[in-house]
Amino acid sequence: MANSTQQVVVVDESPTQISLYERSIASLEVELNSFRFSDEALSHLHNHQADLLFLDLAMTDADGLTFLREMRDMNKHSATPVVVVTSKDYAQDRVLAKELGTLDYLVKPLRSQEIREIICKYTDAQSSASNNADS
Repeated sequence: MANSTQQVVVVDESPTQISLYERSIASLEVELNSFRFSDEALSHLHNHQADLLFLDLAMTDADGLTFLREMRDMNKHSATPVVVVTSKDYAQDRVLAKELGTLDYLVKPLRSQEIREIICKYTDAQSSASNNADS
């Protein structure tokens, strides 16, 4: 069992998408911090670690790649695992995201199962249902 709860951050301006993440983590031992505005997310990240960050690139208040650059400039987040989740599948965005150290580039819509699998793949998160088997 993990020593501490995994910290997952979501930056997506869509309340529907945030709701999907919230439902998706129900069976996982993770703490979800979701932000609809990039400045709020950056402020949170200045003071907190993240074990995994889901980032939408298409936001009205800021370009996701700009957000990612600013986040990478913070010492504590220079290597934070990031998964881009966006509705726009542009080759140049994929290249820039990769250059900024993202683990994956996924095109919406995602399913709950995909979100859970990604969290388990890139963090130490455990399903609360499967913990009995690992005693």
